[in-house]
Amino acid sequence: MRFLSAFLALALACPTGLHAVVSVSVNIPMAGAPLSGAQAGSAAFGARTPANPDFTLDAPRLDTLFQTASQELVRTLDGIAAIPAGQRTFQNSVLAIDNAYAKCSEAMAPVHFLGAVSPDENIRGAADSIRARFSDLMVDQSMREDLYRAVRSYADQGEALQGEDARLLAMMLRDYRKSGMELPAIERSRYMAIEKRLSELAQAFDKNLREWDDGLAVRPEELGGVPKAVVDGLEKLPDGRLRVSVEPTVYSQVMRKADSARLRMRLYYRREKTAAKANLPIMQEALKLRHESARLLGYKNYAEKALDGRMAKAPKRVWDLLLRLKKLLRPSADAESAEVLARKRQEVPGAAKLQPWDMGYYGSKLSEEALGFDPEEVRAYFPVEKIVPETLRIYEELLGLRFVKLDVPVWDADVQAYEIHDAKTGERIGRFYLDLFPRKGKRGGAAAYSLIQYRELSDGTFREPVSAVVANFTRPAPGQPALLRHGEVKTLFHELGHVMHQTLSTTKRWSFSGSSTAQDFVETPSQMMENFIWQPQVIQRLSGHYQDPSKTLPQALMDKLLAARNYHSASETLGQAAMAAMDLAYHSAVPKDILAVYRKVMESFTGESVDRASTFPLRFSHIIRGYAAGYYSYLWSRVFAQDVFSAFAAAGVMSPAVGARYRRAILERGSSVDEDILLRDFLGRDPDEKAFLRWLGIDPGRPQS
Repeated sequence: MRFLSAFLALALACPTGLHAVVSVSVNIPMAGAPLSGAQAGSAAFGARTPANPDFTLDAPRLDTLFQTASQELVRTLDGIAAIPAGQRTFQNSVLAIDNAYAKCSEAMAPVHFLGAVSPDENIRGAADSIRARFSDLMVDQSMREDLYRAVRSYADQGEALQGEDARLLAMMLRDYRKSGMELPAIERSRYMAIEKRLSELAQAFDKNLREWDDGLAVRPEELGGVPKAVVDGLEKLPDGRLRVSVEPTVYSQVMRKADSARLRMRLYYRREKTAAKANLPIMQEALKLRHESARLLGYKNYAEKALDGRMAKAPKRVWDLLLRLKKLLRPSADAESAEVLARKRQEVPGAAKLQPWDMGYYGSKLSEEALGFDPEEVRAYFPVEKIVPETLRIYEELLGLRFVKLDVPVWDADVQAYEIHDAKTGERIGRFYLDLFPRKGKRGGAAAYSLIQYRELSDGTFREPVSAVVANFTRPAPGQPALLRHGEVKTLFHELGHVMHQTLSTTKRWSFSGSSTAQDFVETPSQMMENFIWQPQVIQRLSGHYQDPSKTLPQALMDKLLAARNYHSASETLGQAAMAAMDLAYHSAVPKDILAVYRKVMESFTGESVDRASTFPLRFSHIIRGYAAGYYSYLWSRVFAQDVFSAFAAAGVMSPAVGARYRRAILERGSSVDEDILLRDFLGRDPDEKAFLRWLGIDPGRPQS
């Protein structure tokens, strides 16, 4: 159910699509129709009530919070279930259930979030324990037969609802069905047990990855070729050696730059051990249970179940996209691999193939030599103290906003807090946090957390939304500020794109707020914003040498950066398509051998053999969490992201008028209408893939088969 997914995956990765149809009257705006009323802008909804989640809670208070929130949720739902059938209304039944889960979500936000970001090991441990108990509670409540009967009883009255209210009822009925409520008692009990076990498995998988702390102890002289900033940031051991961790930021830099093939090989094999033994049985059990749950509901497999309600609708449409991309990109990707192997042979004559630890290193060398460009060169022009405020100013200009830095309690000294205001009216809209640097125990990678969602309250005011960007950018080296790679700048733009989607919502109902869209649309706003960091006028604004901010990125260096954007991009996109295919294969039939299926799919797409030591799927948390049978969403969303950006490009990129239309037509409306309607309202036409194909370097006019 939507309620359950909201709690089990606070990090942006899990929104369930809401495309159900029931026999009620639905008032959905026609494509291209002017936006009016609540859809026209946030000011139409009046006063907002802050939520103010407390991120300074200690472990005992987290447990107290859980006890209070869970008891209130159960008490409220008990009251809703007890209402006599003849007295049921939309407000006291359907809306009351949505509001009950919304209130509980708001109360529990610190628990879920601090488990991922707190520097205190005790708090993280307490949060993990609470999340396990809370997920069991959510499964129990989502499968309450009395609540299903209450919603079904109201629906049977046949009241003609409008807009979001009709959509909310449709969603509840559909999600109750997908939660097994129409199954016989014995099968429903089994379905509930499966859901609880899957939640346990997901938490264990994530915990194994989060707590894995491994690396190599190396002598400084072994790090030849690795940028000084990276070396200076490594942990110094008592014996004078340096610790090279398998944390992604460090790992990627060493694998691209270290001249020692032996070091790269050792680090590669060390990384492949990451939680592999612990996570293999977890993934095996999870895939088996997902398949069983789908069959209980009458689906052929879990992929069919997962795509029921998404934009793609059925696995066949996804396979069609992935196989077409394979056909389009494979020739270019093969040529790119041949070039990298040829570069290796310049140093290793007669080399028969590229090893896994060769691709990054020789690919980086080839890029630098072919383009005369080393990505490390631009870091000096991207100090974080310039990047963050200028990025925020760009968002302000595009979307008609004003950000105000706050001095409020936070969970770590590095964290910054900002308040969002409408630039024209001055109205306070919401709040977001930036937690940008790694620390021990913090969730790896980058994510946007929707902590508090916008919704209408019972007193007629609206809950003020709260979000957070959590990332692990390169920390400052001694004597200089944090200098970001261009890829890290892209990540910041991406995650802030999610945050704006989450916080600018003007929907009335919690279940449609912000980024609670179909999963294969949810990456569209974030991926669209990535395009801006490749625009020369934006790069000039963002850049400023850390020793002299007046010196922006030189034109010659900018030309090289832009030329590098699509250099060997076919291999990267084909690899993403292969991972999406692997995900779909796992969820189309239960694999007997997880790693064998991984190797088969990757070799089919890329034409290259996969090292048998590779355990990539066992650290691929996307498919154990919210992106099960959904990793294709990144490519699916990219089609729409590039189409949306084409409107900005046509208007000169930094167009406040297009930005205002984008805010009104897409960001503010969440999932209050179908996503294809959002796109048509913004574009003024049906979306197409022409811009996506151009982004891939393919002529849209070329015949496609």
